[in-house]
Order: sequence, then structure tokens, then C-alpha cells
Amino acid sequence: MSKNNKKSMARIVTTAAMLAAASAVIGIICKNLFTFNVYYRFTLENAPVILSGLLFGPVVGGAVGVCADAVSCLMSTNPALHPIISIGAASVGVISGIVPFIVKKNKTAQTATAVALAHAIGQVGIKSIAKVRDFGMPVYGILIGLAFSVLAGTAEMLLIKWLRSQKGLEKYMAGDRK
Repeated sequence: MSKNNKKSMARIVTTAAMLAAASAVIGIICKNLFTFNVYYRFTLENAPVILSGLLFGPVVGGAVGVCADAVSCLMSTNPALHPIISIGAASVGVISGIVPFIVKKNKTAQTATAVALAHAIGQVGIKSIAKVRDFGMPVYGILIGLAFSVLAGTAEMLLIKWLRSQKGLEKYMAGDRK
């Protein structure tokens, strides 16, 4: 492996770890401040996971989702990991990482599509299955979760769109140190 490839890999791993940590911290804060009952909370914890998928692809995005979910669970009052919830968290990153291969060139369309699909499939779809099946959430609660996802997804889309428009992020990802 060349010296530049090692630096690039180190940059990806470091950035992915920071995004996983940011997602976990956001999740922990939101669990304490914005939980309305055991099933519903307003959180922007998916934003770092979606960003990691958009920047680094589906494998890194999925890994960031699983790591963030594990740390968030281990640091919360209920330290038990739930496999379906973890699959939902991973799918947020995986889906976000697949989108740039389908939606070419337009970063705004990529971001909007990634956020919408990640929330629809990972957050509302997969995680709701676990909440209904294993935690007793009523089926109509999926619609309430969808409403929370629309609000959070809108905020995440605007945040990620802004972050991706920053020249400093592009330079960092390209390896420029100027």
C-alpha cells in the first residue's frame, strides 16, 4: 500500500469514527431530552450516519450505523443491543452509500434521496418492526414515527446539504492541507 493510500485510509477511518461518535452522542442527548414516550423521540442521530454513507459508500456507512447504535445502547440506561434495531441503523448508512451510485452528480438530489430512503427503510421500516414485534408499540405508532422522521429528516437534509457544500470538507476529503 502506498503512502498516499495509507493516509487516505487513515482519513476515512478517523472521519468515520468521529461520525459514529457524533451520532452516538446526539442519540444519547436526544434520548434524555426529546423522548416523548418509550417509542417516539426526535433525534438527528442519523445525520452523521447518512453523511458517512454519502462520503464513503455503503460499507463504511453501515459500519458507522452499527458502531453508533452499539455505543448509544451501551451508554444508555438500557444497555441491551437489539439485532433488528442494529440492522435498521446499519441500513441507514448502507442505503445512503448506495444512493450516489444511482443519483449521479447532483449533491442536493443525492442528499434528499439518501435521507428520504434511509428514514423510510431504516428508521420507519426496519426499526418499527422491532418496536411493534418486541416492544409492544401499536401498529398505528408507525405513522407517528413517520411524522417524527419527516421532521428530523428535513432538518438532517438541510444540515447535510450545507455540510457537503463547504469547500473545507471537499479539501479535507481530497487530502489537501492548505
